[in-house]
Amino acid sequence: MDLIHMVDGGSSVRLRVLGRHRPGATPYNDYLDAEVIVTSGFANGRLEMCLSPEDLVDWSSALDELAAGRGIHWLRDTEIRIEIDSHFAVPVPIVTVKDDSESLSSVRVRLDVGRTWVDDLREQYELVRRAWPNEVVPSPRSRNYWQ
Repeated sequence: MDLIHMVDGGSSVRLRVLGRHRPGATPYNDYLDAEVIVTSGFANGRLEMCLSPEDLVDWSSALDELAAGRGIHWLRDTEIRIEIDSHFAVPVPIVTVKDDSESLSSVRVRLDVGRTWVDDLREQYELVRRAWPNEVVPSPRSRNYWQ
């Protein structure tokens, strides 16, 4: 299932959620395996990653920033940056995917995806949250834990 899927002709940026990272009742059960796939006339790449529950909350906030016309920087080791080019009647996102952990490379793609691209990203986010809601509820530690 796609958390991000933006396409402009032969270029695209896609973040596919593949499923739960690890089954069980630990907090790691709420981590999701994913991959970023970038395709353009110049470069094609795929990068595996893992998303935490906090990453998904941050993505929701990033969508609010994009809706307000502001650019965003999202994630840590694999950074996804979206800048807004407003030189046109319809603002155009410029997406940069940067891998600071392994390949030390980055790809930047300008995508003319129409007017509803932020709404489309928000829909994709909601579908992912419904498919993989947080299942682990952290319980407070007992008083004896701190003694």
